Amino acid sequence: MNSHIPTVLLLVLMILIPATWAGNCKGQRQILRGVPGYVTDGPGNYSVNDNCEWLIKAPSRNHRIVLNFTFMETECTYDYLFVYDGDSYQSPLLASLSGTTLPQPVEAKSGKMLLHFFSDANYNLLGFNATYTFSVCPGDCGGHGRCDVATARCQCHQGWGGMDCSTPLCSQVCTQHGHGHCDKTGEHCICSPGFVGQNCQLALHDNSGAGQWWEVSPGDVKAAPRTASAGVYLASTGAMYMFGGFDLNRALEDLVVYNFSTNNWEQRSYLYSPAPRHSHTAVEWQGNMVIYGGELANHSLASDVWVYHALQDDWQQLGQSNAAGAPRLANHAAAIVDNYLYVFGGRTEEDMFSSSLYRFRLRNGVWEAVQPRGGKPPATAGHSMVYHAPSKTLLVYGGHRPTTASVRVNSTDAFHVEKRFWASFRSRFPASGPRERAFHSATIIGNYMVVYGGNVHIHYMEEKCYDEEIFFYHLGCHQWVSIGGILSQRGGSVRGRYSHVAAVMEGRVLLVAGGYSGVARGDLVAYKVPLFVSSDPGDRDTVCAEAPDESLCLKNPECSWCEGRCREYQPTNPCGSTGCLGLARFLSDCQSCLVFSGVPNSLPRVSGEFGWCVQNESCLPVSERSACHVDQISGAYGWWGERTRFLTSLHFCRTENYVPGLHLLTFQHPRNQSQPDKVSILRSTSIILNPSTEMDVTLQFRGFIHPLWGAPPPAAPPQETVAMWARVQKLHFTAQMAAGPNSLQLTDVLGRWSAQEEKEIRMLSRPDGSCLFQNLTRGNWYLIQAEGYLNNSASGQTSEMALTWNRTALPGGS
Repeated sequence: MNSHIPTVLLLVLMILIPATWAGNCKGQRQILRGVPGYVTDGPGNYSVNDNCEWLIKAPSRNHRIVLNFTFMETECTYDYLFVYDGDSYQSPLLASLSGTTLPQPVEAKSGKMLLHFFSDANYNLLGFNATYTFSVCPGDCGGHGRCDVATARCQCHQGWGGMDCSTPLCSQVCTQHGHGHCDKTGEHCICSPGFVGQNCQLALHDNSGAGQWWEVSPGDVKAAPRTASAGVYLASTGAMYMFGGFDLNRALEDLVVYNFSTNNWEQRSYLYSPAPRHSHTAVEWQGNMVIYGGELANHSLASDVWVYHALQDDWQQLGQSNAAGAPRLANHAAAIVDNYLYVFGGRTEEDMFSSSLYRFRLRNGVWEAVQPRGGKPPATAGHSMVYHAPSKTLLVYGGHRPTTASVRVNSTDAFHVEKRFWASFRSRFPASGPRERAFHSATIIGNYMVVYGGNVHIHYMEEKCYDEEIFFYHLGCHQWVSIGGILSQRGGSVRGRYSHVAAVMEGRVLLVAGGYSGVARGDLVAYKVPLFVSSDPGDRDTVCAEAPDESLCLKNPECSWCEGRCREYQPTNPCGSTGCLGLARFLSDCQSCLVFSGVPNSLPRVSGEFGWCVQNESCLPVSERSACHVDQISGAYGWWGERTRFLTSLHFCRTENYVPGLHLLTFQHPRNQSQPDKVSILRSTSIILNPSTEMDVTLQFRGFIHPLWGAPPPAAPPQETVAMWARVQKLHFTAQMAAGPNSLQLTDVLGRWSAQEEKEIRMLSRPDGSCLFQNLTRGNWYLIQAEGYLNNSASGQTSEMALTWNRTALPGGS
């Protein structure tokens, strides 16, 4: 956007109304008293490392200040506008705004409002524009009423109520179809059984309104806005329960309950209840709510477990607060498996990301660390976790992962509860699905994991902080299903958010309450999932039949295109093509492939028997074994020959899985030699590191080079000489090699140097000048290790490490 355009607009506004702006106001505070007023960071892009303040002063402390935004564009999660109800940073924080989402109005009640704009040294955008007004009435009556200055009360327009006239009153919509009736005050719609929503329009027991968002409650003074709360929907009482949370200033300790029949919030306090907290978890267990962990008001982390008995309306602590083995965690995830509470990941007291899995026996209050028998659990926080009972699997999705700087991910990891094995689901093929996110929610509805919201941000591409999208992951076929390919999104819009509460009502309605979108949220919304998600088994053929062609039919993994029409897949009579791809393609290592082989799926047609193709490094259904084959390289087979290995027993992963390629070991600082941070096998001897603002890492190639010259003895050994070079850029490089063939001891240093900005190519040689490969006969192998260390801070330069060798003397290649 050209900077002179907003400049012209600002000049016009300057003539019409009092305005204040500053494009480069480091360390300055400006006082604003004029009304109506206009505040902005200034024309064009704001500066990097900005630190600006505006203090808006109303005529008296009895006045309220309402800030309305007309534009917002900052670097998401790095450049912020903080808004305080007062004149200092010790005043209550009202909002911390970032990204490009236009904020809702913000109100200060103290007669003063402090705005603090902060930007870092990365990149800068257009900033913000806002207007402000003064009023003695709440919210300046929200545009739906007139302020009576004498009484400081709003006189609401017809159809509107509440202290600030922001609440729609009970209307004819409530009563016209017999879904409900107005209460005695005329404020709330009392819903008939089977209907919910602000106007009782959402039917729970039929297919109307599927694929739409519905407003249930815009907010209520009895339920303070909150983020990082935890809650559940309990069918035993037909109500939603939320405990604790954070209002941007303090941890909360109340229990708020939403009654769907009366459309009312209720706030409850108890003499005996959990301490104030946020960033904890809540799960449903036997008609009750169980909460665990979180951050307390004194910033310590909790380890206690409590159960709220809804029918008795009381709290009970399970076990002891400092029980043996009880972890102290926040921003973790939890799920119920039988009578155990499973807890995974989260933030520890040392402010580290946890990769530990614990379980708590709800019957006797005993903690246990769950030790995996294989696989590597991810260290993560702000993730989600659900339990898929048919496959006995805990699915961990998204969250923050530690690197040199914390990053969001969109990967899925699974833990098989009975086999105690971790696996990372990583497809080798491009797949549609959510972008990287954290602090989202995940619930199970039907055969799907339903993911909503989250903190999302793509540097330099999209400054979106709070996501409003909803995604569906099929738990039998293990693929994301695009709602756009099956039906169009309908209904009202909903604001994006993260750190919210999500729960499932009646098996087909997703409830979303509270959360954070620059401000703490107090609303409750409902989404009725599409029929392809929630349909009963007997209705699936009808749902499939709505697809007009094969392309749309196969977007639903539970359908197949058969005899010219779309129908439900029949495992006893398979016909035509199906869109279900299955789990095998996501299992990227031998152990994961065979551990999850034979695991029951929620769909019987999905092949559950897998095998591991060693040479192709792929997991395949046993029925597709013929796809396991090897090709020649430059006209010659590799050291493994023409035959492939297709493994179907877990034991053979340890004895037969010799994969072609060199190991690439990655060590983050501080280095743990016995525990690399990442291990992979590359078919290439080249690795490139893209620019990073912060990196302290060691990359190590390690493995065997197999010369393929000549035939085995008694044929005479080849006489050619093979030379090898290293190409290095911005790395401290060292190469070592075994003294001779078939040795496991690294003895000879072939080269050691530091490469700077330009690429350097140097020949590697033994200290005594002898040949690198003394015997080139097929069957010999040489151990080699090449290591590059990068200590790079904000260089923005690409680093590279590669090994090359001459292949000209080899007929057919190396």
